[in-house]
Amino acid sequence: MHLKANLIRYLKEYGGKTFQECPFSEVDALLFASLSYLKMQGIVPGFRKGEGVRWTEMAQHPEVEKMFTDPLYGKQHRRVFYLVLGSRRYRSVRVNYYKEWFDEGREAQFAAVTFLLGPTSVFVSFRGTDETLVGWKEDFNMSCMREVPSQHSALAYLKGVARFTDGRMILGGHSKGGNLAVYAAAYAPKQIQRRIRRIYSFDGPGFRRGFYEKPGFIQMEDRLCKIMPEQSLIGGLFVNYRKYRVIESYKRSSIWQHDLMQWKIRSGRFVYCKKLGKRSIRKTLVFNSWINSLSRRQRSEFVNTLYKLLRDTHVSDVGELFKKPVSILGGVLAGLFRLERERRQLFLHTIGRLFQAAVRQFGR
Repeated sequence: MHLKANLIRYLKEYGGKTFQECPFSEVDALLFASLSYLKMQGIVPGFRKGEGVRWTEMAQHPEVEKMFTDPLYGKQHRRVFYLVLGSRRYRSVRVNYYKEWFDEGREAQFAAVTFLLGPTSVFVSFRGTDETLVGWKEDFNMSCMREVPSQHSALAYLKGVARFTDGRMILGGHSKGGNLAVYAAAYAPKQIQRRIRRIYSFDGPGFRRGFYEKPGFIQMEDRLCKIMPEQSLIGGLFVNYRKYRVIESYKRSSIWQHDLMQWKIRSGRFVYCKKLGKRSIRKTLVFNSWINSLSRRQRSEFVNTLYKLLRDTHVSDVGELFKKPVSILGGVLAGLFRLERERRQLFLHTIGRLFQAAVRQFGR
């Protein structure tokens, strides 16, 4: 069976090499970013003095299987974990300071974990959006809020890790996790910024206008490495950082290219493209021009209405949207016509703006 040249294959080919034999690379950063999606509550300790746990201790924990309960990617997470467990490369890495926070009332979803690479080096990994509808709602809130709760949590988490560790820090995350890594680095106190060697944002969304002019970001700018797939959609949302690298993917769809397991890796390195695909550029132009055409109130009303319509169908996680899309769409449409007239008209008007933006871009 032909094996894709992806993260799984990298683990098989390079898992036997130590960091002395093959130095830490951007692909290792992607691996540690992906491991933040494991649900480690009760398995990995939180903020307390200690050396953390080894992979073997995690594997022997009686609740180990709960780490792999993501409805879409659980099997993938299990496979990656056991390849890491059996590797020589990551054998001495310890896992520590796991933090998970979920607040439906505040529409917040946050998780982070730290990998102790050695006595003077750590990788701080921020989880991206999980399968919960609340997590996705917080993402949409980025379009209408200056800051979201998980960004504040990311900064507080980084400060906590800094108190418990010494030496160099590498920050990273995939999707929203990449955004959180950049945010935390930009707002960190100067004594923490001096310890940060690299910040990885793997297809993470951008920020509101003005973020990249902030002194804290300018201080960190040369340490940021943003990587996006060729047909990226998520990584181009909002105001994107002008410097980024583009990686080849096995999938053509923008949504499935967001899956980091589809990214091409050969000879221990990412397979890069010269530039983003035209479809990617057009889609992000459509979305961003649509967002910019709306007032903050209009964005907020639209996001809140969409969230209410989905919640009223009793959807709790995104996996359900893939399992029964027709049923859920029917429920959303029924709910739409139960809304008060003014709210329904505003919602439909906002969707109309999106179609207009799409026609302007793709109708050329």
